[in-house]
Amino acid sequence: MRGATPGNPTGEPTGGATGRRAARPRRRTRRRVLLVVLAVVVVVLALAGWLAWRGLQVVDALEQIRPAVVSLQDDLAAGDVEQATTALGPLQEQSARATAATGDPVWRAASHLPWVGAQLGAVTDVVAAVDLLATDVVPVLAEVAGSIDPESLAPVDGTVDLAPLAAAAPQLQQASEAATRAQGLVDAIDTAGLVEPLADAVEEARTSLRGATSTLEVASTAATLVPPMLGAEGARTYLLLVLNPAELRSTGGIVASVALLTADGGSMSLNRQVAAGDLPQFESAVLPLTADEEAVHTRQLGRLMQNVTMTPDFPRTAELAVELWARTGGEPVDGVLATDPVTLSYVLGATGPVESPDGTVLDEQGAVRTLLYDAYERFPESRDADAFFAGAAASVFDAISSGQGDARALVPALVQAASERRVAVWSAHPDEQGLIGGTTVGGAFLSGAADDRAGVFLDDGTGTKLDYFLGTGVEVLSVTCPADGAPATAVLSIDLTSQVPADPSTVPSYMTWNGSEGPPSGALQTNVTVYAPVGGALGEVREVHDGTAVVGAWRGQEAGRDVVVVTSRLDPGGAERYEVDVTLPTDQEGLAVWSTPTLAGPGAVPAASCS
Repeated sequence: MRGATPGNPTGEPTGGATGRRAARPRRRTRRRVLLVVLAVVVVVLALAGWLAWRGLQVVDALEQIRPAVVSLQDDLAAGDVEQATTALGPLQEQSARATAATGDPVWRAASHLPWVGAQLGAVTDVVAAVDLLATDVVPVLAEVAGSIDPESLAPVDGTVDLAPLAAAAPQLQQASEAATRAQGLVDAIDTAGLVEPLADAVEEARTSLRGATSTLEVASTAATLVPPMLGAEGARTYLLLVLNPAELRSTGGIVASVALLTADGGSMSLNRQVAAGDLPQFESAVLPLTADEEAVHTRQLGRLMQNVTMTPDFPRTAELAVELWARTGGEPVDGVLATDPVTLSYVLGATGPVESPDGTVLDEQGAVRTLLYDAYERFPESRDADAFFAGAAASVFDAISSGQGDARALVPALVQAASERRVAVWSAHPDEQGLIGGTTVGGAFLSGAADDRAGVFLDDGTGTKLDYFLGTGVEVLSVTCPADGAPATAVLSIDLTSQVPADPSTVPSYMTWNGSEGPPSGALQTNVTVYAPVGGALGEVREVHDGTAVVGAWRGQEAGRDVVVVTSRLDPGGAERYEVDVTLPTDQEGLAVWSTPTLAGPGAVPAASCS
């Protein structure tokens, strides 16, 4: 036995071999850990490289898709179906490349990682939306374009061939549903955590898809509704209201004339035409008014045909017009249509000039002035002016029904008028009205079609035709995002400008006369009615020239909306601007506006979003 040594009373060996043996396992462990770390790094780098490569594939494919889509749209718009079909193959090929890249197992696994996953998920959803367009939307449009040409929709001997449109309806419905699914994918992406270039790309995709989805929805609805409404399943009769915006009402203008339009098997004809002023006035509204309607629009609503457009809700206008028509011995109708002289001018751009019954030539550039100014100069008696107005409208209708002019330009002209809310449609058939009601042409501002929009509507308060000289402008100046639990807010601006000549006596007397004695003042008096979105609220109303709150603004409610009414009075050459504070409904971060379509501007203001 080895002896003990100082400091080692047990005599056991120290240091030496035993210490070295203990160090070796620790070094081996460190090497293993280092190898594992290196392996992980290599794998991560490999995965990153793989994802980067896949990402480049996606980017390249999407970059190739964009010009392909633009080219294909141009081909379809030009009616070159053969070229559009040829371009469809490359579009679908690039879409398939992008879809394959985002469907890669590594890509899918990485989509569950923090932060990175949000970026990859957003790209995946955008690619899926593009693929829906490439596989389920564009091919259908190419097929439909091959079977329907705008020229084929032009009347021949007064009749439109409705069969191709009816056959296309199911296909357009399929394309519309696919586009809606694509839009849903992109709309569901949360851009808050995305890198800026990707967030911008998502917003761009949203904007493009909304436009495409809206267009397809309109096309699908039109293909479904137009054949039966034009008499494919039996004759139809409609009440046509021709509006005069020289004397404003909320929907667009006072009803100047009424006509019966008959459609049977695609053949259309105007039968009976009556000046609205020749129809009787009733002592009270022909249908019961709600307390809110009476408070906002007064008891004038529903007593005579000229004033059925005082409400901004076209289904309500139609109900009142139908009842007034029936009370005067008119026959039952299948629906109500309304339009204005600006629409007639757009149509004249497609048909070319037409001649009215008295020999006056109407063309695109001069139609509005001819109908709303020159007519009153030529015909001092209102009955004669109304007859001229009705005859001119009938002449334009005859030009359309006979197929005169460029049929390819007619559809865009009508689409422009509809987008400006200058055309309104109501059907007495509930299934059809169910489809129409949610569209722009349905005009259902107070009955469900525009709950998230504000409204700015104008009604003449003078009884003259001086709104021919009224300049108007409506704008969403700003939208403030929600913060700290408070909802978003917006500021609306409303501009009114009088362009009445300094000497009102130079204006045709019928335009300035309101039944009172004495020289014409040339004053413009306008009732401005502002509505909040449903669930929102209206705050202060200010006159901009002094920034003070408007005194005497009337406040109330209609159809669940806050309402404020301001009366503006402008002398010749005068101008006013009002600003209105609007609190938006919860979770709404943007605001669009429906307004009265005037000679100076359309009836729709695009949405502005918070920033």
